[in-house]
Amino acid sequence: MRPERILFATDLSYRCDRALDRTVSLAREWTSRLIVLHALEAPSPVTDAPSWRRPHDPRRAAERRIRDDVDGSGAPDVEIDVLVERGEPAPLILDAAARLGCELIVVGVSRDEAHGSARLGRTIGTVVRGARVPVLTVKARARGPYRDVAVASDFSDHSRRALVTALALFPTATVRLFHAYDVLCESFIDDKMSARDSAAEQAREEGRAFLSGTPAPSAERVELICEYGSPVSLANDLVQSAGVDLVVAGTRGRGRVAELVLGSVAQELLAKLPGDVMVVPRA
Repeated sequence: MRPERILFATDLSYRCDRALDRTVSLAREWTSRLIVLHALEAPSPVTDAPSWRRPHDPRRAAERRIRDDVDGSGAPDVEIDVLVERGEPAPLILDAAARLGCELIVVGVSRDEAHGSARLGRTIGTVVRGARVPVLTVKARARGPYRDVAVASDFSDHSRRALVTALALFPTATVRLFHAYDVLCESFIDDKMSARDSAAEQAREEGRAFLSGTPAPSAERVELICEYGSPVSLANDLVQSAGVDLVVAGTRGRGRVAELVLGSVAQELLAKLPGDVMVVPRA
């Protein structure tokens, strides 16, 4: 399941530097071919300026910049193709991934410098919702291979695909399966602690059954974490306190984890987590 081709989308800004470094690292680890895509803006109006003041060919300039950036990331042994095309970024990314048989899309998340937090752009949101292959959003600096991976799960078949994908892509990493549960109609229950204890035990039983039914020999090494509360808050705690450097989730499911990648909570997860997030689409 390791990707033979990785598509990296860049706007050539400094915001994509970390994503480029991570993509190069993965391409070297997996011996994948790297395809770098840049969407050109609409051409400027033709002017009567002298030849020495006319703009250079933007396509060639972008190609040269991309190759310089990739070479600067230390990837002499990585096979690279460069695509510079005009159009809206999201449709270009989705089309290129499908047309060229890419099995992973990597994008960077821009940051709101005024508030010091990451924000999910419209392009990334469209790509995540429309991709037929996993989409990796990179925010953290790549200091080595992914070593600690957390998979968000609602114990559905769709979230099982996210777990199987994580185990296949990162066979040497520590993999944790985390599930956020709540108590139905908790506000009407007098003994809330007992209700939460009962819900926790039920979640653990479902989790053990989920792991035993996962068609991957390495599933037995997965650590099961079931906690009460918000899935986004739990994922943030795992990244901040437990050393998790990648969170993986599926795009379809049931219950609260489905919200991780659908609607406003999807944007909250991708925008607020300080670490990287991979979204795995349903088959």
